[in-house]
Amino acid sequence: MADQKNHDERLERVMNQLAESVLGLSDEAILDETSQAGADPQREAEQTRLVLRQASKALDDVTRRLSNLGHRVDSRSWLRVHRGYHNRCLDCGSFVSFTTGTGEMRGNAFERLCPESNLYPIRTREASRK
Repeated sequence: MADQKNHDERLERVMNQLAESVLGLSDEAILDETSQAGADPQREAEQTRLVLRQASKALDDVTRRLSNLGHRVDSRSWLRVHRGYHNRCLDCGSFVSFTTGTGEMRGNAFERLCPESNLYPIRTREASRK
């Protein structure tokens, strides 16, 4: 387990470094590099936009579904793992995960309303005593 965590952390560092190096390039340099690699820059750009839109939609869908059930998660606490992202409800601790590629949502947070949420207060009826 520790080896997997170390591997994931190293991979995340490499990905962040790659992203930073791309951000430092000019548009012309990126277009030139893409063309030299034999790829169509317009097609590559559209594929990148599609991947980012799918990831954004998956996160929006998860957030909306959790909110409808009264669950809250800290958006900065999503933990990236091999097959997706994991988090927990701030109020009840219920587990939630999703994958950006498929949009699959899992976890006990999707199985019930958040018992700690003030969105869905449980009202008890008082018996009348006449």
